[in-house]
Amino acid sequence: MSVIDEVSRRRFLRQAPAAGVVLGAAAAMGQESTETAAVMSDTIRIGALNVGAYSHLAAKWGTLINARPENGEIPYTGMRITHCWDIDPARARGFAKGYGCTAVSEFDGMLGKVDAVISGGYYNYAHNHLLHEPYLEAGLPNLVNRPFANSVGKARRLIELAQRHKASLLVPSALGHNDVVSQARQFVEASDVVGYHAAVGAEDYPTHGIHGLYMLCRAVADAGNPIQSVSFRARQWYAAPSLLTYEHHDESGRPFFGTLHSGDFGIGALHIHTEKENHGRGFALTTGTGVPYDKTEFWAPAIWAFELMVRTGKMPQTYDQILQKNRAFMAGWRSVLVEDGRPVKLEDVPSDWDAPVELPNMPGDPTFALFKKRFG
Repeated sequence: MSVIDEVSRRRFLRQAPAAGVVLGAAAAMGQESTETAAVMSDTIRIGALNVGAYSHLAAKWGTLINARPENGEIPYTGMRITHCWDIDPARARGFAKGYGCTAVSEFDGMLGKVDAVISGGYYNYAHNHLLHEPYLEAGLPNLVNRPFANSVGKARRLIELAQRHKASLLVPSALGHNDVVSQARQFVEASDVVGYHAAVGAEDYPTHGIHGLYMLCRAVADAGNPIQSVSFRARQWYAAPSLLTYEHHDESGRPFFGTLHSGDFGIGALHIHTEKENHGRGFALTTGTGVPYDKTEFWAPAIWAFELMVRTGKMPQTYDQILQKNRAFMAGWRSVLVEDGRPVKLEDVPSDWDAPVELPNMPGDPTFALFKKRFG
């Protein structure tokens, strides 16, 4: 039986979220929901997907959500991970033991038991359209960690499924959900931008280089300046340094360009030039210093954005903005892999063209092989 047939067979398992959780309805593609759910007082039950290899859940988010007092930790959210799944059952059991939740044997085995779903891994990104399908069909809010999908077609499938079933969707990055980027966006919205240069600490394009794109989408593109084309120059896409150039059009159609340097440049930074301030204004990100700022300044805001979305039904980005973010990501892939670094328009990336998933700079990791064996 194929995976798609198996998922279809299990659709009868779909159940509405718990009675204590009321979800706001998502709006049509490209529009944010204007409906607001009742504010919940109950703890939100979270189902965690992809908790093992290269996962934010294991590295950061698990501790923020399921604090362990015996380790001197405190909870930073009104959520609680109650169930988890991983392609490697042993990793799921280890995560469950460490964070006090229940491991399930099948990826859709959390249906009817949780109020929302968070996916934290990297190697699952070619299969997110399968893993999240049951939960989106059930209308649950879903957080799908970067890089979301390895083709435009898969991204569109996820987004259209969420829209059809009124499931709110968040595709975040720590570099996109913080006060510094909010300040940069306010500056962009009040200015005539003529260009920018940005930097991000990264070693490869799909796991960390993409953080820079997510930062630029939140600060620049989503402020009325959509990305039109992407150029990606690098000796190797899986090793710094690299340089991406983004072409934007403002609301009047006026073009401007920005660059993103990936390498040993710290966390992330953005310097924006405007018609009035040609010397520009800089915005630098930090991870915070000491308790609790080492959690609240950089790592917690994306999780808070998800909790707020679950409680209100309002998405931080529209469905269309999420799709455009994926299309820009894929245009970068197309530029470096096919076009020798030349600019690629977002509209010119074939929907069925897949980006790589396996990382040459992480040889021997069995996770990719496990997903390939399970899902094809």
